[in-house]
Amino acid sequence: METNKTRTCQSCGMPMSEAEHFGTEADGRLSKDYCTYCYQNGAFTEPGATIDEMAKKCGAIMSQLYDIPAGNAERFAREQLSCLRRWTGRDVAVCRSCGMPLLRDEDAGTEADGSLSTEHCTYCYRDGGFTEPDLTKEKAVEKYAPMMAANLGIPLARAEEMVRQYLSTLPRWRG
Repeated sequence: METNKTRTCQSCGMPMSEAEHFGTEADGRLSKDYCTYCYQNGAFTEPGATIDEMAKKCGAIMSQLYDIPAGNAERFAREQLSCLRRWTGRDVAVCRSCGMPLLRDEDAGTEADGSLSTEHCTYCYRDGGFTEPDLTKEKAVEKYAPMMAANLGIPLARAEEMVRQYLSTLPRWRG
């Protein structure tokens, strides 16, 4: 499997960019969907885990990595996990520009012919084009990080790190 693109674990949300980040299928192939911490030999490492248990675990990691107050980190982790395949039982598309989940038709942007986009949200994409076509990854970090800092109660510099890392998982901002 090609691992030169960052993918997101569909169980815990961890960005996976290196071969060692990916879990394994029963036949030894790398899983395209799950990280090594969540999935090995074709099975979840903690098959009975609940979304709340995973949010507590992921929140603790995010709290430590980005200095997020524990309660805020757990709440944020729960929100992020609620869109992943393991917990929804289905694939939830996310905007390939900002990462917003496309849960409802009104979340989707529009193509030039008026049809709903399956790849971009209404804030990033309308009438077949980006709403901010000249937006760079660094400008996106500047745009989104203040909201993240306020939401999580963390310093702006830490929010910038988080947003930069997350954007690297989205197709608009890859290499």
